[in-house]
Amino acid sequence: MNNIKTHDYKKFAKKYADIGITDSFYLAYRDIPEIIQKYVHGTKALDHGCGSGRSSRFLKQLGFETIGIDSNQNMIAEARQRDPHGNYEMIKDNKFPVKDKSVDLVFSCIVFMEYSSKERIVETLHEMQRVLKDDGTVIIITDTPEAYTGDWASFCFDFPENQNLKSGDKAKCVFRGTDIVFYDYVWLDEDYKESFEKAGFELAATRRPLAKGDEPYQWHSETKLPLWVIYVLKKKKLATSETIS
Repeated sequence: MNNIKTHDYKKFAKKYADIGITDSFYLAYRDIPEIIQKYVHGTKALDHGCGSGRSSRFLKQLGFETIGIDSNQNMIAEARQRDPHGNYEMIKDNKFPVKDKSVDLVFSCIVFMEYSSKERIVETLHEMQRVLKDDGTVIIITDTPEAYTGDWASFCFDFPENQNLKSGDKAKCVFRGTDIVFYDYVWLDEDYKESFEKAGFELAATRRPLAKGDEPYQWHSETKLPLWVIYVLKKKKLATSETIS
């Protein structure tokens, strides 16, 4: 499976762009306004891995002046089409088209599982460190190891090749109700924490959102297992650590 292309955005760009902040995706975003209110000061945001602009539009609705950046031209094209007045730019050679210490928030939603190595994760975190103001905040939403064992409203991971996955392995994912197939890389909590440390960040907060059961969605494992983990990062000299639930 190592030769399989992980995310075929050229093939699935429009279908992926049509997916809204509903079902399992709802849980990725639900707690973000509360977290932003507590940890973010300022209104300049960078949406890393913006894709079709779903997160960028979300941040704009929260009052942020947002730049969306992505390395895939097909997804940037979708973002510009769906949000003609938005600001969307290409990432080239993993370098952000943003000035040093110019943003208050770097937001990265469901991106790091596409990275095939921890070195690439650390490289990206260094770029986040560069563009972030000294008192700025990074919010990263990514999947948990439980994602590959659970049954979800939006995703299916129940495939033979997903058995006994380890750190750095590739996992098959199908989006329910579509023919979208992606292959994510499995990264564990300790992988992320090691990468944050190497890039000069400290963990200010961690959240693993569960569904409450009263949302207007047909949940599967979401009420019992965390599909997503949210990491809140600060530059080391300003960080204090806690866990929020």
